[in-house]
Amino acid sequence: MIYKFNTTKVYRTGLCIFLFLLVQSCLPPVPPYPMAEKGKLDEQANRISSNLEEYIKKWHKGEASAELPLHLLPSGYDVTRYTNFRLVKPKDLTPEMVWVKRPAHEINFSTLYGSFPDPHCTYLLAPVLYAPFGSTLIVQGEFPYCRFFNIQVTPALDTREYRYDKWSGKGEVAIVDADIEPMDGHVNPFRVGGNRLSKNRKYEVKYVMALGNPSELNVAHRYPYRDKSNVRFGSAIQLQGPWGNDKKSGHGRGIWDFGDVWIRYYAIDNAHYPDAGVPLPNLYFQLPTGEQFFIVADLKEFIKASEQTMPNRNKGNRHPSSYNGKHIGWDKQFGIFLQIATGGAMALYKETAKDKAYVRQLDLGVNGRGENQPLPASLEAHATGCNYTGYLTSGISIKKGSVFILTGKMPTFPDTRNGSLVMKGAQCRYWSVTTYDAEFPFSAVKGLENTSVMDDEIVLDENRKYILVYSRKEDRPKNATRENGVTWVDWGNTCTQAFTLRWISVSPEWSFELTPNEENLPWANATWSGTKYNRKLVGSNERGFLKEYHPLRHYLTKETFDRIPVKEWHTSEKIIWEEKN
Repeated sequence: MIYKFNTTKVYRTGLCIFLFLLVQSCLPPVPPYPMAEKGKLDEQANRISSNLEEYIKKWHKGEASAELPLHLLPSGYDVTRYTNFRLVKPKDLTPEMVWVKRPAHEINFSTLYGSFPDPHCTYLLAPVLYAPFGSTLIVQGEFPYCRFFNIQVTPALDTREYRYDKWSGKGEVAIVDADIEPMDGHVNPFRVGGNRLSKNRKYEVKYVMALGNPSELNVAHRYPYRDKSNVRFGSAIQLQGPWGNDKKSGHGRGIWDFGDVWIRYYAIDNAHYPDAGVPLPNLYFQLPTGEQFFIVADLKEFIKASEQTMPNRNKGNRHPSSYNGKHIGWDKQFGIFLQIATGGAMALYKETAKDKAYVRQLDLGVNGRGENQPLPASLEAHATGCNYTGYLTSGISIKKGSVFILTGKMPTFPDTRNGSLVMKGAQCRYWSVTTYDAEFPFSAVKGLENTSVMDDEIVLDENRKYILVYSRKEDRPKNATRENGVTWVDWGNTCTQAFTLRWISVSPEWSFELTPNEENLPWANATWSGTKYNRKLVGSNERGFLKEYHPLRHYLTKETFDRIPVKEWHTSEKIIWEEKN
């Protein structure tokens, strides 16, 4: 059986508590940073590693049970979702014992998945990655038939930065498709000019588990996250930070956790949808002394919690507020937790310099991250995010009878889904815009997907300009048709939704001078809480750094939309905004 999960990010107790506190205007206290002396934390981590390694060697000799004793597990993992940990030898291990999968899918308003997925992507997650330092994780698989693919493993353990509850904090160490050297006699279909349809497409990559600074150990753990090597350094022992011990703001289970592996298949070829035409990769560990193993667990409760879906919610009916209205543009994401805190502060109209300082301090205290932190804690890469994606976020409320429009220019991308033979270079690898239910927080499933369109689904004119129109079905303008050069999207019944624009770039082959990466749009300048925040970069509803590639926001009645010629939307820089009762 292949387990399926509904999300790119499985949020748990900490998020629910945090959202509740935001709604109650009772903001959580800022934990002191650092949480403890680095040397003491390193010593604890080494002890966990040494005890685990000793047991694995005894098991290999037949002197210990395959069932892992509880005292060897990290004090902080979610005991309700992962049970029955046991050692398995590679010959007895199947990929189905390791991976949890959420396939790419069409959005269905009756069964919406939660926690902010992009439905154009198939996600593979190995949620239990546990091994001592010095062991090597071997990943063996086949290059998928898709537009973009990468592997990300929890980073080498630097105890100055945290990874809380598997979803918040430090980012994984990545290896991107084009950098992977294929096995002898095989080809890499993701390199420019590569044969995308070759049958010989096997690879093997390795991650060495280590205690140390991930950016010093890995050339690829800093922008542009590239290194033509099949070896990286990660860790299967992770530190959750102060909220691991805090039962009021966090889960309070403890500060240690195991790691995980993420694999993404974006924009899968139509002929191989949704599994990308390849079997699940094989995973196993090897100790420096040669012993091979993998630790598996029962994932039944994890699957049960993450598989929950909900129908589209008929919630709210109002015009935009000041925090998502006419003058608001986009915010660049440098962490999921930071973005949630930002959105909460804005929704509570807490936008003073003091409020922004609080958000920065909270992120530093909870995650050990910040714009002025040493690498890697100041990188754009963050927990469960794709290291090659520039995430831009925004939001809007649409009242019945009104429509919301995005206009801009689409960057070039490799048009692959119909089975093109050769991979081509372009301005980006992938572009999509997805919306989520923002009527927080008292929904059984958080972050419900509501709409999503990707690059090749959007109508473009001869200059690559687009008009994206969002409305309830009954409010669809007569002129909002593909024949008229318009891409219409059914907004559903949820009034307020949050946008995430995913712009995947692999520099330099799939990038250009306006790519929204962390070099062009730094943390201090491009996100709302940054100390040198410049709203004109992307934060205003006007052309900024991205120039014509910046999606402009418009809001008006369906009748007004029908009166405006389509050409005018492509040529005018004017923001059209009206709020009629």
